[in-house]
Amino acid sequence: MLSEISSHADRLLMITQAQRLPLPDVISVSVCGNYDTQTNILTSSADFPLWKSEALRSQLGLRFNLPVYVESKANAGLLAELLFGSISDQDQTVYASFQPRIRLAIFSNGKLYSTAGGLSGAIGNLQLIDDQLGNEGQTVYLNDVASAAGLLKFAQFRHPNHWDADAVPDDILSCVLSEDPYGVEVVAEAARVFGQQLQTLIHGLRPTNLIVGYPFNLFGDHWLQPMTEAIASSTGLSSAQLPRIFASALGTRQPELEALAPAIIALRV
Repeated sequence: MLSEISSHADRLLMITQAQRLPLPDVISVSVCGNYDTQTNILTSSADFPLWKSEALRSQLGLRFNLPVYVESKANAGLLAELLFGSISDQDQTVYASFQPRIRLAIFSNGKLYSTAGGLSGAIGNLQLIDDQLGNEGQTVYLNDVASAAGLLKFAQFRHPNHWDADAVPDDILSCVLSEDPYGVEVVAEAARVFGQQLQTLIHGLRPTNLIVGYPFNLFGDHWLQPMTEAIASSTGLSSAQLPRIFASALGTRQPELEALAPAIIALRV
């Protein structure tokens, strides 16, 4: 896979040279999984399940002879909000990423929260106890209901005759944006489940902002409203006590902006 990534990068560099554009000075990476910023090791990744304890930063640096800056997708998404969104580096912010799994990034006192091994924020591993959310007798996790891949699985469980077996997560988005009632219903239920699981986090951190990241920011109020109502109900907090809850305004550009963010933040004076 690293060879494939390098091959695509080489093609891009050839196009850049052919068009007489400036060559890149750095490499900036947003990667899914447990990335340890202290050791620069990607311990595991849902997108690349065969990658175990990969020295991603050093391998890319050796391959292209450029400085490399890497962050996990959730952390990079939060950094993109700082650079291109509407939050301040003085805020206490929680950012939720949903693709391919649920991950939270936490920004407090001017810096990202991180732990050894890059394991923090993986709340998609929370077990759900409601038997109505999955196959009876099987353990159901938050990722199985409210991540991008899990939402499709949940939709097919709820309405097996409505979505084809070969459907992809983007099909749910298309259904919701076209006001398909089955899609709207499933998204609202998943949003409520997700919101209920945040009550301890909200009480424990009392953040200034809670941001819904890509791709569920594209659902707009179809996700935001039921999630916010579930947070208010489960926490018992008034609207004045709740964080500012909103969807990222970066839209479909979120992935590319989050990929740029690690280098821009690192090099910002």
